[in-house]
Amino acid sequence: MSAPWWMCASLLLVLVVLVATETSPASEPPLVSSLLQAAGSSPSLVTAATAFCILDNNLQTTSTQFQKLLETVSELKKTEQGKGTSLRRPRHCRDLLEAGDTLSGIREVYPFLKHPDASVSVFCEQTVDGGGWTVFQRRRNLTQREDFYRTWIEYRLGFGHMDGEFWLGLDLLHELTSTALQEMRVDLKDYEGAHRFAKYGKFYVGPLDKYYAISVGRYSGTAGNGLGDGRHDGHMFSTYDSDHDGESTNCAQTYRGAWWYDRCHVSNLNGFQHLGHHDSYADGINWRPWKGYHYSLQETAMMIRPAF
Repeated sequence: MSAPWWMCASLLLVLVVLVATETSPASEPPLVSSLLQAAGSSPSLVTAATAFCILDNNLQTTSTQFQKLLETVSELKKTEQGKGTSLRRPRHCRDLLEAGDTLSGIREVYPFLKHPDASVSVFCEQTVDGGGWTVFQRRRNLTQREDFYRTWIEYRLGFGHMDGEFWLGLDLLHELTSTALQEMRVDLKDYEGAHRFAKYGKFYVGPLDKYYAISVGRYSGTAGNGLGDGRHDGHMFSTYDSDHDGESTNCAQTYRGAWWYDRCHVSNLNGFQHLGHHDSYADGINWRPWKGYHYSLQETAMMIRPAF
């Protein structure tokens, strides 16, 4: 009994399905028969088709064609699996934490939805408050300090060294906060060794055409609400050469920083690195609710992670 061409075509389709679902046609002949019989074929015709199309070793041409088909489908599947792996690349530090990377340090992430193969380096904090934090600002009392009195383009693109002091960049910060609702944590340390923190249940940085205005709220913590009093939420980012604050003068120039100023600030964590108490007014690394406008903090860290 010979099998008609459509039976071999049916077997081809079955084999594609089997390879795609990781089922071996050699080890699962009942599945092949069941699928063909369900299509209306008699058991005897199914048997003949199976023997003719894939099981008869004497028909080298047909066997070779099927082998090539299997290899082709297998390669296609590998490609699709590769795409799946790409989609599972870490978008942020919490993805890394959930994948088992529990150490803090510099890592590669893939935060761009429109460019999934583009990676950036970030600093992941995996020990504080459950971990999973992507740090976007850090000040430290080092021998050689980083200058934070920078231009608009520098604050857009980022600057500094991730193993020391740095600002991650407003462009990247917008990308990181646009994929899902983010929470934000601010860790503070004074020169006497005391620590405080402020945590916000929502944090979003807008796009360039909104001058990276922030949405921030739902405060909790021990440092006081340094982004509260309506002075920062909803306000745009300003630098000394690009003024978007609500004051008639340039707050960034007056207070030697760059920030989401209103008229002008309750906090100024990108201000000048005075060493603790300073006589000048509000131009240091200030967090008014904790240390006031005449105390510049020793260390700060600002970080984000998905809220859910």
